[in-house]
Amino acid sequence: MAENITGKLFDDKYRVVSLLHESELGNFYRCRHAFTERPAILQVLRTEFANEPRAAERFSEMAKAASHIASPNILGVTDFGKSTDGQLYATLENIEGETLAEVIARDGQLPAPVALDIARQAAAGLSAAHDAGLVHGNLNSGDILVTDAADGSRNVKLFDFGSRNSASSNSADAGLSGRDVDYNAPELFSAGARPDNLTDIYSLGVLSYEMLAGDVPFTGETAEDTIKKHIEEAPPPLSSFRSDLPAGVEPIVLKALSKNPEMRYQTAGEFADAIELNSMNAGEPTAVAAGENNNIWKTAFVVLAGISLLSAFLIYGTSIKQTDPTTALQPDANGQPVQPINPATGTEEQNLALMPGMIYDANSNSNSMGQPPGTLPGGDGYNPWAGGVAPPPGGPPPTYVQPGGQVYTIDPNNPSQFMPADGGVVLVPVPANTITARPTPTPKASSANTNAQTAPPANTGAPKATPTPPAAKPAATPTKAPTKPPANTKPE
Repeated sequence: MAENITGKLFDDKYRVVSLLHESELGNFYRCRHAFTERPAILQVLRTEFANEPRAAERFSEMAKAASHIASPNILGVTDFGKSTDGQLYATLENIEGETLAEVIARDGQLPAPVALDIARQAAAGLSAAHDAGLVHGNLNSGDILVTDAADGSRNVKLFDFGSRNSASSNSADAGLSGRDVDYNAPELFSAGARPDNLTDIYSLGVLSYEMLAGDVPFTGETAEDTIKKHIEEAPPPLSSFRSDLPAGVEPIVLKALSKNPEMRYQTAGEFADAIELNSMNAGEPTAVAAGENNNIWKTAFVVLAGISLLSAFLIYGTSIKQTDPTTALQPDANGQPVQPINPATGTEEQNLALMPGMIYDANSNSNSMGQPPGTLPGGDGYNPWAGGVAPPPGGPPPTYVQPGGQVYTIDPNNPSQFMPADGGVVLVPVPANTITARPTPTPKASSANTNAQTAPPANTGAPKATPTPPAAKPAATPTKAPTKPPANTKPE
């Protein structure tokens, strides 16, 4: 422990009033300037380090780095020097208030909004320090000053940066008590480990837990007991201490307390953002540092006025400026009426009407239009175009071709029950390998006659049976051009 200089005049100009905080490198004191009577905070290097160049260098580096960090959540350094008896010291801005350790010792568990606000501001201070390349290294509840303003807001200040650059101290051999390791991250208890940004975030998680539960998450009778709990055990749930916490608070604290550094918040800014977002979702306004404009009522009034103006505009637009929703399609002034490709003259329909015998009744055995059996519709019995309709241009009219295959004549005196009473001819399909020549039942057309294949098919009034290509079962189907030959005749 550094010597206590309370009540003494330090360097002939600072009257020491009280001890504020004990630190590894040097204690912090509240004092007043002997001439101006202005209050100040003084940190004095411990006398046992006066002849150690490395300790003096560390003290100077930390004071210089802290003086270059512009953050409302860090206690700024205003002066640095050496007393007449050779002791290094740093003068810091004066902030009235208590350390967080004193607040928790007096009040125990803090209200959730207050604890979250302190944690958020402490995270903002750490974020500014980390951005400047400065690691706190030993953050605990004694390194945070809390000042309550008259308007109900509070200001949080961090100090004592760099008081411990290693936790070598990880056992009782180094003379540490259980309280000294209450805020240290598990990885700091390994040989040669040094603090970094992630160990600071773990310490901030311990502070947040302490404010909400009233005690740190891991304690033991000895330093070894506390260290073992940091490494192996999970912290008791906050719900076992209180039931009034918002749902999202405990996950934030537990993530900061993760034993695996990669599972924690990777920056102090992420931790601050998580707390602020949770406070907004819970409907709790986040307090700001003293001196910042936080006129919530003015903002609410502006928003309400904007909503009122927008509502009035919408009411005016729907009641006064009513419009007829019915719309009509306007004709295109440059459009043209749709015309058929060819004029509808009715010529094709008239030609079809003049062709006799083109429609036959598939269910009837009689010839249509009174044509004799074995003749094609038309004027002369074989020319379908003799009825007055000109044949297609480009070639002679189609001619009739007798179907091939064997013909069997049925005795009219002993008719089959499947044949008409007046006898008839049955065409029997013959397998392909027994037919020597296969006549073509379609008209022969020259290359010049391009419409021969599109001429209307002739119909004799009754379905005709014609040979089909080889198949498993014989089938009789009507053909387009051939007609039944006269009864009791054999084809050549």
